[in-house]
Amino acid sequence: MGQNTATAEPKAARGRAAYFIYTSMPEGVENPVTILTGQETRELILSKRMASEPVKIPADGIIRIIRKLAAAPAPGAPPYQVLAQAVIPENINQALVILVPIKATPEGLLFQCKVQDLASFKGGDYFFLNLTKLNVAVDMGATKIPLKPGHSSIFNAPSGTDAVNMPIRYSYYDEARKEWNVISSSTVVLYGTRREICIFSWDEAYERIDYHGITVPVQN
Repeated sequence: MGQNTATAEPKAARGRAAYFIYTSMPEGVENPVTILTGQETRELILSKRMASEPVKIPADGIIRIIRKLAAAPAPGAPPYQVLAQAVIPENINQALVILVPIKATPEGLLFQCKVQDLASFKGGDYFFLNLTKLNVAVDMGATKIPLKPGHSSIFNAPSGTDAVNMPIRYSYYDEARKEWNVISSSTVVLYGTRREICIFSWDEAYERIDYHGITVPVQN
């Protein structure tokens, strides 16, 4: 608990493992959260900017985030509420689970889980996820990456170098004006020791597209 979760690297994983990040935290959800795998529980600190420590993927591939009930449950009911449930396919050994808040379901779920296979997400790569209802475009050097609403894409970094400078630009399509508008433009450095995620979301307060970055270190 004494470490800075925004900068500390996750511990090395053994066997099949999943890492968690969230796009935003619903009001009232405790952090650290309680993870349930099979019959075992553990606490896990979640960050918006850095992947969590690894969670061992159980045989059935199901990892739940739960909240223990303060009152006694109904007869035969579990003593907890399931806030999120991720199902990791058997062919994925290293998974990234992106927790996206949703309107509470009748069952009590507060997050949708998007599972990303880390086998195709290597050092220096960028993973882009568009959670808005607008078309977004990313320019990485000479490569143009279109992102339809709800879609994602991975930019594979050039291999054979430790660090690469890359101009980057984010844009969205304004349906009313029928034109593309620049959200941000800068230069980034692609490092082989880490993977980067950029998530586009809608800022309700300012009624505009927002984005934030997440770092996933590469385990040796």
